[in-house]
Amino acid sequence: MSEHLFVFSLSATGEVRHTHLTRSIGEAPDLPPLTDWLGAEVDEAAIELFPVKDLGDMSLSEYVRLAFAPETIPAQDARRMDALKGTVLLVPEHALSEEPAPGKQAKLIATLPLARADHSGELPKAEVAPLPRPEPPPSTASATERRGSKLWLAFGVVLVLATLAWLLVL
Repeated sequence: MSEHLFVFSLSATGEVRHTHLTRSIGEAPDLPPLTDWLGAEVDEAAIELFPVKDLGDMSLSEYVRLAFAPETIPAQDARRMDALKGTVLLVPEHALSEEPAPGKQAKLIATLPLARADHSGELPKAEVAPLPRPEPPPSTASATERRGSKLWLAFGVVLVLATLAWLLVL
C-alpha cells in the first residue's frame, strides 16, 4: 500500500505556522482543532500548516514536489493547488488515525501518492576472503649471519676479559 499526501485548504486560521522548520526552532503555536476539522486524529508532528504567501514566488505544487516527493501531481491538482490563497494544510497519510472526512473548515484539494522506497530487490552476497597475514619485517642479515655475529661478540668479550686478567697477574 502506498502512502498519500492530503492537501487541504483551510478557512479562518490567520497567520498560524506549524512546519518542520518552526518545530525545529522550538515554536509551538496554538493550532486550530484539526482533529475536529478533518474527522480523524492528527499527529501534529508530521503535518505542515502555513499561509501560502510564505512560499513567495514558489508555487505550492513545486513546494510539495520538493518537500514531499510525490510520484506525480496531476495537472488539474497542480492548478488547484497553485490557485490557493490563504492557509494550506499538508498531511501525510501516516499522520491520520483514519481516512479524513473534512468538515466545512477544511477542503480537500488533492490526494497525491507519495514515492516510497522499493526494498524488494536482492543484493548479491559479497565474497569474503581471509585477511592476508602480515609479512615479517625485512631484515638486513640472515639468521646464520646473526648467530655468527653473536659468536664473534662473545669471543671478543672473552678475549678482553682474558687480557685484563693477564694484566692483573703481571
